[in-house]
Amino acid sequence: MDSIRSSLQDAQSEHQQQEFLSQYAMNAFLPDIHWRDIFHKTQLNNTHIEALNTLYQHAVPLALKVFRELQFDVFAPSAYRPQGLGLFDKLAAQEQRLISLLVQESQHLNHEVRHQIWSMLLRGGAVLVFKAWLAKVKTGEDALDLSQFDELSDLLFIKTRPLILADALQVQHDADLDHIFLLYEQDVFLDRFNSLETAALFVDLGVYDATFLSLRDDRIAQYFLEQGLVTHDEMDELNYALNPLFCDSFSGKQDCIA
Repeated sequence: MDSIRSSLQDAQSEHQQQEFLSQYAMNAFLPDIHWRDIFHKTQLNNTHIEALNTLYQHAVPLALKVFRELQFDVFAPSAYRPQGLGLFDKLAAQEQRLISLLVQESQHLNHEVRHQIWSMLLRGGAVLVFKAWLAKVKTGEDALDLSQFDELSDLLFIKTRPLILADALQVQHDADLDHIFLLYEQDVFLDRFNSLETAALFVDLGVYDATFLSLRDDRIAQYFLEQGLVTHDEMDELNYALNPLFCDSFSGKQDCIA
């Protein structure tokens, strides 16, 4: 009897917590995020912080607005399986709205911050800030929520072509500025691309090596081969250097394209 009562109390408590969290989402409440505490393994400067805050303040409320309109609760168990809910189309329809908001905001930002926003957006910046929001709301801690929303992550990757986005944000895409990677626990964030075209651009910018990327993702390999950015011989040579004994357990494959 005690175990049944305890189970009922746990279920009620879990339901109340979910109701409380859902109110956060409904009201698009944005608690302050301390980015340096989350990414303490990465040296963030004020430019990086301003870019992350700008994305956070605009991408999260817009995503929550779409979720609210679809009556989709990101804290409910169904959030693990978003297929068939029309989220891709609804969020894609809001992409231009997000870009317009960032364009308005960027009028008051210097070029370095705008460049960081551009670079982050193309590599999953909107996904990153949403994971930070989820963790803050659920735990009150500065962290990234890695326990859910993984299947929804690609929803928040913008699809706009890189040079079109650069033009909208008035960014010199090939400026001699950094493209930061963020380390959290054992993961590296801002390490995926919104398209094959973006992957090729970041090779041209010298941020990535074409052969290395080709070994990580077969879609990139095929695209780079077609574009003449890499050869089979170059891929074979690097593969041998990384795996000289041809161990079957060796695998550096990743899904690098959203």
